[in-house]
Amino acid sequence: MKKIAASAALFSLLAAAPAAFAIQPSAVPDTGTLSKAPVGSTVQINGTDKFGDRYVNYFRVADDGSLKLVDQVRQSND
Repeated sequence: MKKIAASAALFSLLAAAPAAFAIQPSAVPDTGTLSKAPVGSTVQINGTDKFGDRYVNYFRVADDGSLKLVDQVRQSND
């Protein structure tokens, strides 16, 4: 019985872990479309969330010139 309880606790911890690393929507800037960037290229846009934390947002250029968010990295405040 203790093994089941321990497994359940571990599973619930691991299930909640991805939420801690989720993309912060307040740090993703509004983007328009690009007309001169090659389709499939990567664009880097720096942003700051409402708490002052800095993020680097990586976008991929779609066929219509819009930008699709592919990654976000929080920058150290050192």
